[in-house]
Amino acid sequence: MAKKKKEVCPYCGNSFAYLSRHKCKVKERVEGTEEEGKSDTERRLERIEERKREEGRSLRKDERIVLNIISREKDIYFEQLLEITKKERIDLDRILNTLSIQSKIHIDRELMVASWTKHITLNESYDVEIKDRKIDKNKDDYILDVFSRQPCLICPFASKCNSTNLDQYNPIHCPWLSDWIQFSLEGKIYNINFEETEDK
Repeated sequence: MAKKKKEVCPYCGNSFAYLSRHKCKVKERVEGTEEEGKSDTERRLERIEERKREEGRSLRKDERIVLNIISREKDIYFEQLLEITKKERIDLDRILNTLSIQSKIHIDRELMVASWTKHITLNESYDVEIKDRKIDKNKDDYILDVFSRQPCLICPFASKCNSTNLDQYNPIHCPWLSDWIQFSLEGKIYNINFEETEDK
């Protein structure tokens, strides 16, 4: 039987036995991805799902190594961790993001020597009582129920929101976030209608 001739990808130039199975990164950059046709809500829901997957999975070897270093140091800056681990910036950023999502560490941005850096601290363990909640996955907005209807997930001003704003769109002074916390502490369901809020 004749050996199957390899096909060459016209984008990256690499050869593959089955070109149809090849997911070319160069092609994605040139032609764009399916993401471009999706709405902001669809992208946000996908990010939530991805975050849930990251929260639930076990740590990989390189992530455990970095966590052990942070556990030993308790308090470390990004540049110091970069030097100790000898990793690329983008790889270390990815690892820290996963550790942060899983609440293993806490990251603050700090201004040092006229440039911003990440200050990384270890999250201490606390005993927390977990209650089971029933989620109806047949509802269109069940993802919001998973996150107790946290307003930041659907906030139309999320791109403007940051702690440097003096009064408006600031997470420290956000009335919607404050209301959500209050409702959650009282065991009530918080439903925000941003259109009604803007009209007032």
